[in-house]
Amino acid sequence: MKILLSILLLLALTFSLSPLHGFAPTAGFFLPDSVRQVTLTYKRAFNLVLLPVIINDSIRLNLILDTGCSNLVLFGKKFTNMFDIHPTKGIEFSGLGSGKAVVGKMSLSNKVAIGGVQGSRIPVVIIENQKLFGSHMGVDGIIGYDVFIKFEIELIPSSQTITFRPAFTSDLSADYTRIPIRVEGSRAFIDASVLFSNRQQEDLSLMIDTGSSLGLLLKTNDGSRYRTHSRRQILGRGLNGSLEGSYIATEKLLLGKVELIGLDAGVIQSPWPTKASLGMGVLAGYAFVLNYCKGYAGLKPDIGPSARLAKRSQKPPGISVL
Repeated sequence: MKILLSILLLLALTFSLSPLHGFAPTAGFFLPDSVRQVTLTYKRAFNLVLLPVIINDSIRLNLILDTGCSNLVLFGKKFTNMFDIHPTKGIEFSGLGSGKAVVGKMSLSNKVAIGGVQGSRIPVVIIENQKLFGSHMGVDGIIGYDVFIKFEIELIPSSQTITFRPAFTSDLSADYTRIPIRVEGSRAFIDASVLFSNRQQEDLSLMIDTGSSLGLLLKTNDGSRYRTHSRRQILGRGLNGSLEGSYIATEKLLLGKVELIGLDAGVIQSPWPTKASLGMGVLAGYAFVLNYCKGYAGLKPDIGPSARLAKRSQKPPGISVL
């Protein structure tokens, strides 16, 4: 889900760089004393990772793990009565979709637990409109950068497990293919290239997007840039409404030493044409690791030997919280 934020409050997003062990940091996520890693089982929603989260010891939630989100965000008016809302501070969200930007209310200091992972003084944003996930009542919101900045995270979709390790002291296992990433703001990008079926090749700044159930998503502000093979249709839903576009066939996507063969890429109109994304429509076929601190991702086949997507006619529109 890529939520592009116009931040009205920056202070609430700062994190302490205190050690992850020995004592709780003044703000941010950490592991308790003597705990070296935490592994837990997650649920799936729209092919996305749905984490069990407890806020302030009593509010039990299911949050989508979203590499494109800067905050912990909850959807629904009911949550405004569960938190101490700051009377003046808030955040405006302007993401993908055809609708208007939305405004979230801010609660500045909260205790958060994700299994054995603890969070202290975590800001929570509440968006009263809860239509993003439609009738899927099991999704309460999203969580992202707050977690990724402190931990190396390993996701294994076939077993639906996620492991949190301290980012500073972790090293990528040898059975993963290492892919360099760079972090811009709160988002992780890969320098990639895509080869189309007409042999045209294009370099991409590719955002890793665990908040999107789509696969490869290309963006353009030039209607003639890509020769798509499908009519214009609803590809999914973003934070600001329906996501309209079409599909184009690719021969391969190159991520460092990794080749993903035969992906259908979605194409949408966007004011950010240089920023493509890779979502869980592809990543759900792989075990993968993200370490923002050390600047790498790791990838290895999990469900199958390739990341071929099913034909789009067989799949419902995706969710992309952008």
